[in-house]
Amino acid sequence: MRGISILCMLAICAVLNSSDLASVSTGDIRFGIDTALFNYTGTDTLGLEIYEQLNIDQFSAGQDSVVIFTTTIILISEDGDTTAVDQWNSEISWAPGRSAVNSTVLPVVPGSYILAVTVTDTGNGQQGTVTRNLIVESAGTLSEIELARAVVPSPVESTNPLKKGEVLVFPAADGSYELPEEHMAYYYVEIYNLGGASVELQGRLETSSGETVFARPWVSLTIPEGAEAVGLVDSLDLRVARSSGLHRVVFGLIAQNDTLEVDKYLMIGRNLESEDEFIGETTGEPVEIPYPNHFRLILTDTEADLYDGLDSDGRKRFYTVYWQGAPEQREYFEECCEGSARYSSGNREAWETDRGRVYVIYGPPDDIESELFQGTQIPYEIWYYYGGRNDSFVFADRTGAGSYEQVYSSVEGEISYTNWEKMISTTGIGG
Repeated sequence: MRGISILCMLAICAVLNSSDLASVSTGDIRFGIDTALFNYTGTDTLGLEIYEQLNIDQFSAGQDSVVIFTTTIILISEDGDTTAVDQWNSEISWAPGRSAVNSTVLPVVPGSYILAVTVTDTGNGQQGTVTRNLIVESAGTLSEIELARAVVPSPVESTNPLKKGEVLVFPAADGSYELPEEHMAYYYVEIYNLGGASVELQGRLETSSGETVFARPWVSLTIPEGAEAVGLVDSLDLRVARSSGLHRVVFGLIAQNDTLEVDKYLMIGRNLESEDEFIGETTGEPVEIPYPNHFRLILTDTEADLYDGLDSDGRKRFYTVYWQGAPEQREYFEECCEGSARYSSGNREAWETDRGRVYVIYGPPDDIESELFQGTQIPYEIWYYYGGRNDSFVFADRTGAGSYEQVYSSVEGEISYTNWEKMISTTGIGG
């Protein structure tokens, strides 16, 4: 793992209030889009930096082996007004496996936006499109993280829009890395308005659920006096990741006794054909989600928030990578979803009921103790899960309409009432 590199910058940045994955297009042309925000010094207007990455070999080429395509960008405010439009015209020599990265900047002010991007192959008219929801806020101490595939020194005279201080940052606009070929993930972040201050810095890689995979030691840095902004470049070797799937890069800063963090999600996939020790499927094309509502039940709060913020194609990609390397677990999950159908009730689908939800998350119980109206007790079921923790769930039909609600569980964090035994008694109805 390389150490953090420091670049003195003159721009001031604002934060894009999102840790979402980069957006991937739908349609005939596949490309990735990611964004970052910067401030035009001395004004209230911000610069929305937009990155595009695509493979050239999906385009048609003329007799001179040149690919020609256009990228149209439209930014729409929350009121439905078009606030900015830009168009790139690209001409690139065709070559198998070759990729292209483009970048532009649109002026924005704080608010909510929809970014719509369309790429058109001028040779045959095929298109790909992507939309991305943006929430723009004012500047803070830290910028958001820009993921990159490479960082190289920049000539002093360069006017390349990818230039950051003394380096060119080539963004990973699709937010994904495939091991072992793309095992180095670079990232760029900026610190603002701390000139002359001594700070502590740390970069780390986490799973989507917050488990630390790798963390650098905290390092000290004294920011040059008078510096309005400092740019930092770091790299992480993704081979430390123990599994494929959703991860995030986290950058931490301790300054003036405050701890601040920003993060960025990325997908890690593995190529089995070139590295046999890795287990699991390759990323491949996104697949349809057979049980989208059921799937959300097994996600952590962080994963669910991310999943909810994605468009349809993004959710398919999320689902594909979530189960990467675990085809048996995915098959078992989908079998549980199918089996839960028996617990639908009235107008409620199975996943909306307590028994259906538990069936999806924990699978079929090893044993069920079921009682109808008997003596002083209302209908109830006790589900037993034997094995490691010997967990149990109790569901009671307190209304007599066949709608069983969960009243007890031995699983920490699950719904569980201390008076559940009274609740399944006829004397407790309405109490």
